[in-house]
Amino acid sequence: MHSYLKAFAGQYWQDRWKQTGGIVPIYGIPGGATGFALAALRSSLDPSIPLLVVTPGSVGAESLALDLELFLESSQFTLIPEKDGLPYDRARRDAAVASQRIHGIIDLCENASGLYIAPIAALMRRIVNPSIWQDATLHLRSGMSLEPGALLKRLLEIGYHRVERVEGPGDACLKGSVLDIYSPGQDPIRLDFFDIEIDSIRHFDPESQRSKEVLQEAEILPVSEDLLPLERLPDFLQALDAQFSGAEAPDWLEVLRDAEQASVGHCVSGRNDPGLEDIIGLVLESRHLLELFPSPPLVFLLQPEDVEKHRNRVLTEYHTIYDAECANRMVLAPQALLEEDPLHMEWAFQNDHEDESAENANALVASPGKKNGDESFEPPSQVRTMFAIREELADLDRAAEVSASPLRRSPVFQGRISELRKAVEEKLNQGATVILTSPYHAQIQRLNGIFRGESMEISVHEDPAGPLIPEGSKPAASGSKKSSAFNARKKKNDQKQPLYIVQNFRSAGFEVPDLNLFVWSDHDIFGRSYSKRNRFKARTSSPIESFLDLKEGDYVVHINHGVGRFVKLERVKAAGRERDFLVLEYAEQDRLFVPLDQISLVQKYAAPTEKPRLDHLGRASFKKVRERVEERIEEFAEELLKIYAARMSRKGYAYPPDSPWQEEFEAAFPFEETPDQITAIEAVKQDMETARPMDRLVCGDVGYGKTEVAIRAAFKAVMGGKQVAVICPTTILALQHFKNFKDRYGEFPVRVDWISRFRSRKEITETKKNLEAGDVDVVIGTHALLARDIKFKSLGLLIVDEEQRFGVTHKEALKKMKALVDVLTLTATPIPRTLHLSLTGIRDLSIIQTPPRDRRPVQTYVMEDSDTVLLEAVQRELERGGQVFYLHNRIQDLEAVSARIAALMPEVTFTTLHGQMNEDDIENILLDFLNRRYDLLLTTAIIENGIDMPNVNTLIVDRADSFGLSQLYQIRGRVGRSSRQAYAYFFHPGKHILTEQAQKRLNTLLEYQELGSGFKVAMRDLEIRGAGNLLGKEQSGDIMDVGYELYIKFLDDAVRRLKGEEVSSDFRCAVNLKTDFYLPDDYIPDTRQKIEFYKRFEAAIDLQEVESIAGEMEDRFGPPRGPAQQFVLVEKIRTLCSTAGFETVFEEAGGIVQLEASDHFRIPPNHMIAILKGGHGFRVKPGKSDTLYFEPQTGKNPGLEQRLEAFLAALLQLTAPLQNTEKPVATV
Repeated sequence: MHSYLKAFAGQYWQDRWKQTGGIVPIYGIPGGATGFALAALRSSLDPSIPLLVVTPGSVGAESLALDLELFLESSQFTLIPEKDGLPYDRARRDAAVASQRIHGIIDLCENASGLYIAPIAALMRRIVNPSIWQDATLHLRSGMSLEPGALLKRLLEIGYHRVERVEGPGDACLKGSVLDIYSPGQDPIRLDFFDIEIDSIRHFDPESQRSKEVLQEAEILPVSEDLLPLERLPDFLQALDAQFSGAEAPDWLEVLRDAEQASVGHCVSGRNDPGLEDIIGLVLESRHLLELFPSPPLVFLLQPEDVEKHRNRVLTEYHTIYDAECANRMVLAPQALLEEDPLHMEWAFQNDHEDESAENANALVASPGKKNGDESFEPPSQVRTMFAIREELADLDRAAEVSASPLRRSPVFQGRISELRKAVEEKLNQGATVILTSPYHAQIQRLNGIFRGESMEISVHEDPAGPLIPEGSKPAASGSKKSSAFNARKKKNDQKQPLYIVQNFRSAGFEVPDLNLFVWSDHDIFGRSYSKRNRFKARTSSPIESFLDLKEGDYVVHINHGVGRFVKLERVKAAGRERDFLVLEYAEQDRLFVPLDQISLVQKYAAPTEKPRLDHLGRASFKKVRERVEERIEEFAEELLKIYAARMSRKGYAYPPDSPWQEEFEAAFPFEETPDQITAIEAVKQDMETARPMDRLVCGDVGYGKTEVAIRAAFKAVMGGKQVAVICPTTILALQHFKNFKDRYGEFPVRVDWISRFRSRKEITETKKNLEAGDVDVVIGTHALLARDIKFKSLGLLIVDEEQRFGVTHKEALKKMKALVDVLTLTATPIPRTLHLSLTGIRDLSIIQTPPRDRRPVQTYVMEDSDTVLLEAVQRELERGGQVFYLHNRIQDLEAVSARIAALMPEVTFTTLHGQMNEDDIENILLDFLNRRYDLLLTTAIIENGIDMPNVNTLIVDRADSFGLSQLYQIRGRVGRSSRQAYAYFFHPGKHILTEQAQKRLNTLLEYQELGSGFKVAMRDLEIRGAGNLLGKEQSGDIMDVGYELYIKFLDDAVRRLKGEEVSSDFRCAVNLKTDFYLPDDYIPDTRQKIEFYKRFEAAIDLQEVESIAGEMEDRFGPPRGPAQQFVLVEKIRTLCSTAGFETVFEEAGGIVQLEASDHFRIPPNHMIAILKGGHGFRVKPGKSDTLYFEPQTGKNPGLEQRLEAFLAALLQLTAPLQNTEKPVATV
């Protein structure tokens, strides 16, 4: 690629970049080619000359950085993002953004020899002296002496947040001798200390918490830009008192006064004290970005008119919010935080008063030598030359210059694969270099599949480590100036170039015909653009069986005693030995102490009710409830099996395997399928190719790809000669499906039609006639499709969306229709995977829980109600062509809220929606909003389960404190359904009015903007509801009686019994040894994680699993010592004894251990005889054939650990024939 960059730079940039004064206009560079053009200049210039590219907003900056990856090494360009969040925002800043800014600015100060990309807002925001960040950066190496607690304190000073479990950037966690740190921009690291020496440094996976590769050193950047050195703290406090004597004292002020008195530490961070960040500049010198360059850069403005608009918007935003906040808060004026016009844009963008036409308003009038009055525009002194880059200009005077540009836009294929094949082959035959790009692995494979078998060589580059270097491809050499590559077409190469397929995130493609270079992105090929996101992790169902989120006060259910409340984890000393117990409280404040080796008897209570009734200890009431529930579950499972068996015995239509058209149709899919989506698609197609009728339920949130599963199934049915009916509960959903199906089938001979109340009687009659004649392949509609006068020529597939929302009559009609054809049902209600597994083999379920790869997390703000923020949020969304949800959940207050919106934003068009309207009015309003007739929808929580509206990306929730956590998560999920950044503002009346529980809910919502334990807590509630919906009303009531986890255990056992499979008896040996065995608080401080490990050890089925869990525990918390080490040994002993089938293990006086066999005893007799004769320490007593005795052969007075290890070694010999076999089961 370097030769192409060099050739382009030599001809295009040779004279242009040397111009000085004014703004040098550059026209005719299409968006996708900007990265190529700038990379060419960067590659050819003296490295000491820096380049700065200024974009209007963050999206453009990110997009350009991604484009550059194809042409430059990552060390040659740097993205400096703008500061995240609203001005004067009191929410905690994003650690990853802050760290990326710090890293980029430090690089600029130290090197300044690359290409820097920044949105205009990043240039405007003033920055404290970067030397503060450099001083705060921690350089750690293996063998370094450093006290762990002191290092943690240092991390908190530079913006890190102390947590119990490291999950996201900016987290830090100290657990005994192990310190976990998540520094943004890299995998988190784990420091293992030996006393005060760093023994090892390792990366670890934040999901599994397991360590990975070993490092010798690590660099830890601050995650807060606004660091106040401790020596400047007295000046800062004095300045605060002088300037803000009448303002309300914020929460962080007392913290600072304590820090001043203590005089301990290095600096104070603004990140962990929201509100402090924007005021630290009161005593610290600050500069803007341009002032940090060691030498003046060449500055490039991308779409300069948009840059200026964005600059003005930033100014307006700061001044508006400052005016509203300055009377009550300690905030600095915008002039102290911003360099309002760092590039002198205001002069350059003065209107031409001689021509007030709309076309010329706000046009860039400054250029080299151009006068405005008596002045010639001069760029800032920190700038070498400024360039204005435009794709094109409407000005006819510039048309010749645009057409003369050597760069061209890519052709747009819009999924027409045959045209793409023809174009690629034609270019390759002409000796051209053709590069096809896509951001995702699946798309790369798809493109490879499209061209495989063609008469061409294909070179695939997945996850390239650097820029692409096409082998042997060079632009034509120029014999003279007149015959340069730009004055003559490149001659056909003697050797045909391969087709390059490269994994690269490109905004768009481009062409350089004179260099015979053609770069086409999958945006050009499939009609879809991408934004790069972090590599996604599968969003699995929340682990409802996990104790990770069990906290004091949570409800639990004991399998024998019923529903109680978890009080605490308590260490109890009995018979001279210490052990941990779960303390459960029941009715009348009775308490039950559950030893941790019986933790499997206790499950966290999860059900659709928040406060279940506590059971009474010692009474038979729960036993009766349990027996009733088990009996009903047995009947329910039996009914499910009967239905499944009846369906299996029926004969249906077996569709043929995928046709070439099916493969081409799927190859034209413009998105990357998620793993769950691929699994669902394959399961559906496999069902359709068998002779039994399909009846599959596909569960997945709105926007997660269920529709594509249905579209492919319908296409397969049509290719098999059958018709398809798609039935939806509402006209809006039917309309959305019609548009989606029609768009996807655009290039294929599939005839799609629809029936709804929005169509005329004549159109509906025509559709019915065509259906009966077989002239319609796919018909979409509401329950109108269930009418008796709807006849099909050959219906093969019925697709039902959200069946639970149909009425009883329509459900009965659907049941009759289902009996005749393959059925695919779609639902957006989440279903737990544990339920999915229990129903495997009796109900065909597919779960799509992996979010689309380009889905951005919703930027969330929790704050006091503010007209200023409301106005800014709405204006920001409307400026980018989007729409807004404003949610207020009290119908009686909607009129007052409507008046507030009208007074505050008279230019905004909006309408109101609530659940007391009739169905037709609701649908009409939603359709009008969907068609963008309104900017804002004032609504109640009726949108909680809604249709897909990807254009709505700002959500305002009024009185968010009145909602439950799971409801808030689901409401927030209504936005952020496209690759565009979405915003959610949760307003509350003020912290002094909030209840403690409401404050906790809102804090959780703010803290977990992406997947994490907080998200799982909320999802659990939704999944339990989903389980109830799937299983039915009666079963939902049973879930409330015994809790979800116990219900699933009973269901799983019932299904296994009815299918003739073995049912696990959960057999565990009870071990009573004279030793303390528990996990001390100084080893695992967090109670929830401690309980999680207790539960995992207790559930381990073999020695290998115990050793794996022990290895993970040592990895995360350091080597176990004392009671923790004895606990691991005891768990190994328990597991081996359970494997052998011993019921109890009891230590007698003198260290002799008694092992009593159970009905599950599994040691072969011949092996037992060999063990007794082999001198391993085991013996039997006459008359006690079911009891084995062990006496350690360790000499006099063996130590505790020596005795345990000797016993463990003997058990390994005893159980040798049983190793690597399954845990004993009992057939019930």
